Amino acid sequence: MDTSPEGMSEIGSVAVVGAGTMGWQIAALTAASGRAVALHDALPGAAERAVERMRVELPALASGPDNLPLPPPTDVEAVVRRVRVAPTLADAVAGADLVIEAVREELATKRAVFAELDRLTPRAILATNSSSLPSAALADAVSGPERLLNLHFFSPVWLRPMLEVMSCGQTSPAVLAAGERFGRSLGLVTAVVRGQSKGFIINRVWRAVKREALRVVDEGHADPEDVDRLWMLFFGTPSGPFGLMDMVGLDVVADIEASYQAVSLDPTDRPSATLGRLVNAGKLGEKTGEGFYHYPNPAFRRPGWLRGEE
Repeated sequence: MDTSPEGMSEIGSVAVVGAGTMGWQIAALTAASGRAVALHDALPGAAERAVERMRVELPALASGPDNLPLPPPTDVEAVVRRVRVAPTLADAVAGADLVIEAVREELATKRAVFAELDRLTPRAILATNSSSLPSAALADAVSGPERLLNLHFFSPVWLRPMLEVMSCGQTSPAVLAAGERFGRSLGLVTAVVRGQSKGFIINRVWRAVKREALRVVDEGHADPEDVDRLWMLFFGTPSGPFGLMDMVGLDVVADIEASYQAVSLDPTDRPSATLGRLVNAGKLGEKTGEGFYHYPNPAFRRPGWLRGEE
C-alpha cells in the first residue's frame, strides 16, 4: 500500500503474524469483514490449528446469546474460506495492505519480526497488537517508521469489541487515520491514544489493578478468592482480577508485568512471588486447566461461591 497521504485508501488484504489466542481472533474478525487474510505462525502446525479453532469456537458464538456486544459471524465457513494459511512469512505478507503482528509479548522477539517485515514488505502498514509495548520501541527496527503503529485488540474480540490505535511517534497522520478507519470497519469501538502511553488506555488502568491485587496476596493480606469476591460484589462483574488473569494466561501476565517493571521508577514494583510460583509450575490459567482456579469449572462460577457459602 502507498502510505503517502494521497495514496492511502481503504485496507483490503491483511496478514496476521502469530496464530495464538489473539492472532486467530484478529484473523477471524478481519475475515468476517469480507477481507482476505493470510495467517502465519513460525511454529509448525499452529496456523492450521488456529483455523480449526475458528471452526469450533465461531459456531458456539453464533449459536449463543443474542446480546453479544459484537454480532458473531453467521456463516462460519465463509469466514474460514477467507483465511489462508501461509507457510512462510514472505508468503503471508506478499500483497498485504496491512500486517498485524501478534507474537509473544517480548520486545526482542517483536523487534526481530519487524526487521524481517520491513525487508519483506516495504510499503504495507505495519502494526503491533502488543498489549503493553509501545510501537515506539520498534521504530528503529524498520526503515520507515511513518508506517508503523499500535493496533491493540482485546480478547475475546466479540465480547470486547474495542481497538486502541497509537502512533509510534513518527507514524504519518494518513496511516493513523487508516488504522482508525480499519477498526471501525470491523465494528470495533476505536480510540486513538494521544501521544505515547505505556499500556495505552485500558491496560494502563488494568495494570494498576493487577499489580495491587498481586501485592495484597503476596503480602499475606488476603487470598485470591477473597480479592475476587469483594471485587465482583463491589463492581458487579462476572469475574475478579485473578479470574481475569487466568483467562489471559499467567505466562502472558508475567511477560507484561516484566515489561512494566523494566521501565518503572518505583523500587517496590517487583515481580510477584505468587504469580512466579504458578508460572514456574506450568499452571498458566484456563489454557492449562489450572492457575489461580481449576478449569473448566472454576470456583467463581459455582452457585453460592460469591457469598462464601461453600
